[in-house]
Amino acid sequence: MVYFYNETAGNEQLKITNEQFSHLKARRLKAGERIDVRNLKDGFNYIYEIIGISRKEALCELIFKNSVIEKTPDFTVAWAVVENTVIEKTLPSLNEIGIGKVILVYSDFSQKNIKPDLKRMERILINSSQQCGRNSILEIEILNSSDELLKKFQDKISLIDFGGKSLEIFGNDEIAFVGPEGGFSERERKLFKNSYAINSPYILRSNTAILSVCAKLLF
Repeated sequence: MVYFYNETAGNEQLKITNEQFSHLKARRLKAGERIDVRNLKDGFNYIYEIIGISRKEALCELIFKNSVIEKTPDFTVAWAVVENTVIEKTLPSLNEIGIGKVILVYSDFSQKNIKPDLKRMERILINSSQQCGRNSILEIEILNSSDELLKKFQDKISLIDFGGKSLEIFGNDEIAFVGPEGGFSERERKLFKNSYAINSPYILRSNTAILSVCAKLLF
């Protein structure tokens, strides 16, 4: 873990509790030692000195702050809603490769009874950033249909489908839309003008497809 997370980082004093306190104890940190604490929102890291440790928390005092120089992740990808467990297992990898925003879309073949737990996903992403050193977490937006996605982004959306153009010519202003396990409906294929294909001889699972596409377009 590169740093500790606390939403109040920046205050003159703060308390390290719960899961973050467990990490502190695991590192055998003591009063008088200094720790890096971040809120993942303002672009700073804050150096605190531990001034007291009890059974359940550590009281810390701000010493100084630094501006973290980091390129703002601006890559956006749309992903059809799949099982929560699949989304939650994939989010850390998307966060760690530098995705700025994931738009979860209830496509025609998405199961409408799936309800993403945004609070849980935020905790997963915070842990991911702590592990990789990222000073932010990717943003998650949820849209109720492919039609809503089209209305919001117009012709910027391009399907990642079983057939289409090569990703080698994917435009910088385009947003990739990765489908669910069953792919896109014929209605959706007519709805969106552009489509690209992943160069693979195999049928990829939805989470494998989104990681492959993002890695290809980012690096």
